[in-house]
Amino acid sequence: MKLGKYNFKINRPLVMGICNVTPDSFSDGGKSFLRKDALNNINKMLKNGAQIIDIGAESARPGSDPLSYKEEIKRLEPILKKLPKNKFMISIDSYKIETQEYALNNGAHIINDIFGGSQDLFDLTKKFKTGLILMHTPAPPKTMQSMINSYENVVSDIKKIFKKTIKKLEHSKIPPSKVWFDPGIGFGKNLKQNIELMQNMNQFKFKGYGILLGSSRKSWINSIDKSDVNERLGGSIASALYCYQKGVDIFRVHDVKETSQSLKVFEKLCLR
Repeated sequence: MKLGKYNFKINRPLVMGICNVTPDSFSDGGKSFLRKDALNNINKMLKNGAQIIDIGAESARPGSDPLSYKEEIKRLEPILKKLPKNKFMISIDSYKIETQEYALNNGAHIINDIFGGSQDLFDLTKKFKTGLILMHTPAPPKTMQSMINSYENVVSDIKKIFKKTIKKLEHSKIPPSKVWFDPGIGFGKNLKQNIELMQNMNQFKFKGYGILLGSSRKSWINSIDKSDVNERLGGSIASALYCYQKGVDIFRVHDVKETSQSLKVFEKLCLR
């Protein structure tokens, strides 16, 4: 797949390693805040099987406050400038158009937008010939959990939103092969809704488009089995394996080595 100037060989399933250059992310806040720690973490994830690195500079945990785009870029700049652009896919987790444009101008291959994108982002994507991850969330992180009663049916409601987005993508002539939809596990949903979304991931498999699952270490696991955030590897892997059968293409995870291994073994046992 060609993203921007570079061709990348994609081996499904794709494992996306999370690198949060933040002091306050829900699972790994502070661990990759310094440049040297972020680069070490990225190198480790690549060695452990990540094909994509998703870098975020603003926490989107429930109740978190927004960051200015200037501060977001300030956090991203020393990381993005240091990374090779032809070795692996670089995704930038941001919903601000200023940050998105900065990232694409500086070699990012994918924009991961928790608010499902905008026409300005689609225009940039067409210009740079890059990729998109478009997530669903009903409101900003500060208030999103107050929206759990806003759905008639969480699966069909989100499906309708994605179908409207597809019309915009088609109008912008963005190739479906460069777009992945993410229903937003944990973003403005309760446990029942999160389970329903994962049980119906195949319904978000629109022709030519991909699906991303972001369930790693999230609190839905704690609702099933009481656990601290760093004790949810089992639940994270269980959801990855289940959703792999539902057609998921990208797994956005904290535990790259363990997830990569589990998917490889599962594929050998069940899918071949």
